[in-house]
Amino acid sequence: MTWFKVDDKLSGHPKARAAGNRAMGLWVMAGSWSAAYLTDGFVPYAFVYDHRNGRTDAERLVEVGLWHQVDGGWQFHDWNESNPTRQQVETRREIDRKRKEAWRTRDA
Repeated sequence: MTWFKVDDKLSGHPKARAAGNRAMGLWVMAGSWSAAYLTDGFVPYAFVYDHRNGRTDAERLVEVGLWHQVDGGWQFHDWNESNPTRQQVETRREIDRKRKEAWRTRDA
């Protein structure tokens, strides 16, 4: 399981407050989705457009600087500063897999 990290000061951050609760709801849902699918903070058009008011909320997130418009969708601002990259997650998973395999076979 990968976690999407949210700063404990987010509730008072000027960008979050300027975005508003509805756009921040999309931001949180997209962050969770990006962490689950290891997209390094990339959010495709299809994900956003599947949410009510998604396009409007995405535009608002760009206006306040929480997202950047990129080819095919949006990118979280500074994703890698707070969240592990796909490569980091995959490396950790491989280390964990090898550790568990060694533990299971140690007495075999």
